[in-house]
Amino acid sequence: MPTASSPHVRLRAGIEKWAGTSSIGDIPTRWEKFSDVVLLPQNAFTNPEWNPDQELWGIVAEALDVTRIGRIGEVSGPMRESSVELLLGDDDWVVRREHGIDFGYHFTRCMWSSGNVTERGRIANTNHEGEHILDLYAGIGYYTLPFLTGGARGANGQAGLGCGAEHVVACEWNPEAIAALRWSLEKNGVYNRCTIVEGDNRNSLNETYFGTFDRVNLGLLPSSEEGYNIALQALKSEGGMLHVHGLAKGGNEQRWAEKLVESLSKIGPFHCTIKHLELVKWYAPHQRHIVVDVQALPVTN
Repeated sequence: MPTASSPHVRLRAGIEKWAGTSSIGDIPTRWEKFSDVVLLPQNAFTNPEWNPDQELWGIVAEALDVTRIGRIGEVSGPMRESSVELLLGDDDWVVRREHGIDFGYHFTRCMWSSGNVTERGRIANTNHEGEHILDLYAGIGYYTLPFLTGGARGANGQAGLGCGAEHVVACEWNPEAIAALRWSLEKNGVYNRCTIVEGDNRNSLNETYFGTFDRVNLGLLPSSEEGYNIALQALKSEGGMLHVHGLAKGGNEQRWAEKLVESLSKIGPFHCTIKHLELVKWYAPHQRHIVVDVQALPVTN
């Protein structure tokens, strides 16, 4: 049960005072809070009985100890654009610090998935020393930046367990995401180790990139299947590693991974096997976001 000093209690008390009654509509019980921002659920304060005004948003902000409020919308379109509505505040720029990395972006224009925190940490705390990596769907740098860093820092700023890659080529076609990625690369001091390839990677990656990478990340949901052929062409002739994100039915994750490596092996020119299966988060009822680490090696007769 919420305690007397909990944000849930403060929120209800403030809203009841604003409404002049305790018989009011559903009050949100869950939200996402980061920095000085709270993101309310998509249906928060949208029912007909609500007539929200700036006074209400001020009450919500005080109860939840923030200065800016947004309401989540659907992530839409091929560019995975955010549709967060800014309810309180004039500026939508925010910097999230995670695993010792600063990610800057406009939260009403670019999406962010808090549920992928463990995958970003897994990347950041892995040794990628000397590697050349291709990130086919970079976004604001969700995985590009962890590939380039040394991992999480301790309370006193200690380096993590990882070692950043020598160079990452990041493909992205959303101008808003590209601008955010550039800012974050500069902020984290890794700009000179990243090349951004703008546009649709099916057209923007020319042949000079093929056969040059140790590792390829395919971090697109619900499916990165259109990138499989590009990823295999991008690997060095001696092979390498693919990190393939996808959605699998709960309980069917292993079979999904097995079908994946069968498909990749048919595309060629490598024999592909499952190196690791990572269960990231529940994406939707009965659907789990997974990452399959695929070892691709030359076919031997």
